[in-house]
Amino acid sequence: MNQISREEINIRRLLTRCELMAKDDPHKDWKLEKYIFTLDDMIKHLQTLSSKPSKDTMMSYIKRIDFLKGLVNTSKLTSPVDRVVAVQMLPKNSTTFNDSIGPNITTQIHQKTSAKYNKELRAELFHNDKGISEDGIRQRSSTMNMQDDDLDALLKYNRNIQEKIAENMLSMTSSIKEHALAANAIIKKDIGLLEKSDKLTDINTNKLKTESLKLQEHTQSYWRCWMWVMIAFVLVIFFNMVLFIKVAKKRV
Repeated sequence: MNQISREEINIRRLLTRCELMAKDDPHKDWKLEKYIFTLDDMIKHLQTLSSKPSKDTMMSYIKRIDFLKGLVNTSKLTSPVDRVVAVQMLPKNSTTFNDSIGPNITTQIHQKTSAKYNKELRAELFHNDKGISEDGIRQRSSTMNMQDDDLDALLKYNRNIQEKIAENMLSMTSSIKEHALAANAIIKKDIGLLEKSDKLTDINTNKLKTESLKLQEHTQSYWRCWMWVMIAFVLVIFFNMVLFIKVAKKRV
């Protein structure tokens, strides 16, 4: 079993004392808040020691101190509604701790404080059998009128915002429509130009084919002409050679 340090013993004692004071009444003793601040400093000092307790134990101390801090802060609130909401936000159970007084007294404090603030809230809402004074009625009536005016102003503001959004959407829609029509006209114009270009391309292709055929025919006819000229030239040379040979034989 690990030996408990003197610092941890002091923290346990002061924490138990604070919980007993909170159970009695957090409003009753102003020293409770001072003790909680002291506990906070003692916990920070304990975390720096080499003989500090385990992580779970430290978390237990911290959660119990946070519960007390929340309890004190809740007691400072002036509105019963805020107190009821704040006390419901406090943790209802602390972590398991070796001291039997820890979790049990935390639960008792929470239940007692919650019952007390709920009772104050009911008293605020329904009052006692003596009823509400006329000044109170007028004050509540004026408050309700102010709330109604605020609600009307908020609804009017939201209505104006919605109207502005609708106007902006209509203007954006008309602008998009105009851009779409302009783009459609440009696309149609480009399509017409492309169709004309295709037609011109087909015409030029047909012309090019015709000219190619003509050129081919002209080339072939020109080549035939030169071929007959070459044949005639060869025949003339051949006949001249034959005549030259015969004349040469006669002279010999």
